[in-house]
Amino acid sequence: MKRLTILLIYLLIFVGCATTKGPPPQEFGGKPDVFCNVIQKPDPLLMGTWESRFLRTVGKSRADDNYVKYRLIKRDDKYGLYFYRTWRDGRKKKAEWKNWTINGKEILGEPRQFGVKIFVQGKDVYFTIRALDKPAKMSRVDE
Repeated sequence: MKRLTILLIYLLIFVGCATTKGPPPQEFGGKPDVFCNVIQKPDPLLMGTWESRFLRTVGKSRADDNYVKYRLIKRDDKYGLYFYRTWRDGRKKKAEWKNWTINGKEILGEPRQFGVKIFVQGKDVYFTIRALDKPAKMSRVDE
């Protein structure tokens, strides 16, 4: 009888754990708290979530592994851009909603001195930043 009771307790715990739902997954970036300046509506290709990895030369010879990911969404009549970037081989990170400028096929980062630009060329999306030899092609992230 004692064994049957223990077995039933384990069975109830197992069934209870299997049917309990965890919290819903957090959207990348959550909800925007800042919005972009829009000169011209973004090319539809820029919408959604995109990412890229690239090497950038630091100083005269050291290659620095970088990762960038962004999410562009429309809320009411405004556009929110969540931008995440790591550099210095992942030791430095930046993740925040940006009030960058959208002008049709391109998104320009602020301040302009850093040279951040996300743009459409043909059917592809690219990312560039100061001291990057050539733009990095981005890949769409399935949400």
